Amino acid sequence: MATNLKTSTDAVVLTRFYGGEDGVCVQVNSQRVFENVRLTRDEARALAKDLMDFAAGAEEECYE
Repeated sequence: MATNLKTSTDAVVLTRFYGGEDGVCVQVNSQRVFENVRLTRDEARALAKDLMDFAAGAEEECYE
């Protein structure tokens, strides 16, 4: 069973769901683009850190 999660922006919808072997996951849906991103808790934690770095102006550029 999937459950929508409260967010602080209208630009995205977060949906928590059971991802089978991956355990509990979150899906991020954009209101502007009809695509989504599926993340495990560990992946979401890592992404949250990256987004907080960006919000603080402390992001690192990647030239790969």
